[in-house]
Amino acid sequence: MKKKLLLLGLGICLLFTACSGKNAAEKGQQPNTKQEQGTEAGEGSDETDKEDGGEGGGQEETPQEPSIKLTKPPEVTFDDYSQEFKDEETGTVLLSVIENCPIVSIPENEAAAEKINMAFEQKHIENQAYIEEDAQEARSAYEGLSEEEKKDWGCYGYGSTYKMVYASNKVLSIEGQNYEWQGASHPNTWTNAYCFDAATGKLLTLSDIFIDKEKGMELAEEHIMKVITQDPYKDALLDDYESYVPDILTEEVFYLGEKGLMIICNPYMVTVYAAGVIEVEVPYEELDGVLNEAYMKE
Repeated sequence: MKKKLLLLGLGICLLFTACSGKNAAEKGQQPNTKQEQGTEAGEGSDETDKEDGGEGGGQEETPQEPSIKLTKPPEVTFDDYSQEFKDEETGTVLLSVIENCPIVSIPENEAAAEKINMAFEQKHIENQAYIEEDAQEARSAYEGLSEEEKKDWGCYGYGSTYKMVYASNKVLSIEGQNYEWQGASHPNTWTNAYCFDAATGKLLTLSDIFIDKEKGMELAEEHIMKVITQDPYKDALLDDYESYVPDILTEEVFYLGEKGLMIICNPYMVTVYAAGVIEVEVPYEELDGVLNEAYMKE
């Protein structure tokens, strides 16, 4: 399971960054947690040091993609790929799949839209291998039951669905919700987020959106600590949770929304599963002078 989720996250991250023309750094491993989530790969420390310029150095200049100033936000529709796998003899549903795929339209820059759509289409293609694997496992589990046990069979489940959370003429933010259930006490769930430069189709990282990354990370950590140490999360914190807070940011699971920067904390990062997915907001007004003006809300 851990390997599957890690490969799932790394696969789409590598594709996104390949499309944008920038090499991705490897995803940092979450320490001392019970599960690894299928989140996006964060930048490694070597890459971060390079971008921060090291001690006494400035940030390196990175080539900028040609940008077209949009007058309208991107539009997003969704193709539905939901399906069911059934036992051929009894018609019993073995695996229920809920899946969709974003289709982005940017009439003022179709090349940017195509870049985004290719990445999500590749993610859909990769999903099929995991779905087929789950279907085989469900079929094997069902066939191993007695006739009496089959009457109480609860089908396995797999989900990979997206929703648009924010769109402007500057950014497009899409959230992905995922789950996998194979008869355990609860499904394995995690959330991904993708924040694109709407004018170029580039998948943005925290290094892209912060002009002062150190200050930006400090602000983000302060807001994370404030949220998780209050109700309803304070009683669900893992031991030594403070040391894991920076790991939330290395996951690069964030998006720019209507009111500010939204950072997503998946289960088992700093809290137990029951706490669910936590979204932490850093308001735009607190990001003045920290967030790249190209992505500040007007």
